[in-house]
Amino acid sequence: MKIYKPDFYLKNIFLVTPEFCQKNGIKALLLDADNTLCIYHTNYPVKGVKEWINQMQKKGIKLYILSNAKPERLKTFARNVNLPYFYLSLKPLPFKTIKAVKNLGYKRKEVALIGDQMFTDIIGGNLAGVRTVWVDYIEPEESKFFKFKRKIEKRIKKSLKRSDV
Repeated sequence: MKIYKPDFYLKNIFLVTPEFCQKNGIKALLLDADNTLCIYHTNYPVKGVKEWINQMQKKGIKLYILSNAKPERLKTFARNVNLPYFYLSLKPLPFKTIKAVKNLGYKRKEVALIGDQMFTDIIGGNLAGVRTVWVDYIEPEESKFFKFKRKIEKRIKKSLKRSDV
């Protein structure tokens, strides 16, 4: 297994539907916050996220936020979407990912981690033994560090085909 290769590569979280989960044996989702559910460093989800969360929960898909964000901001965000969470999860280290899976009560193969970053979300999910869904980021970050990481990610994405949904 290549730790940088996601199980699925989709445009955004809205393509992860209850039908997609059922087809792929996924019963729970670990969700990155920044640039997956909300714009980087904000406390509110982007348009459509609350409806997506409701749709997934109505179909029995359990959701859990797993973010490297700082406590105060993530607590506020998690309250706004009414989901359990781990802040400062230290992705790509697998420890809190594995703990979140245990909290959800499923086997690792029944859980997928969705995120926009290769070096935290995808590698972290793969190291933890959960399925991984790489989505495009919502908005580009401005720091030199992020620009550097995104340049590498762009090369990797060219080698991938978007997953059929």
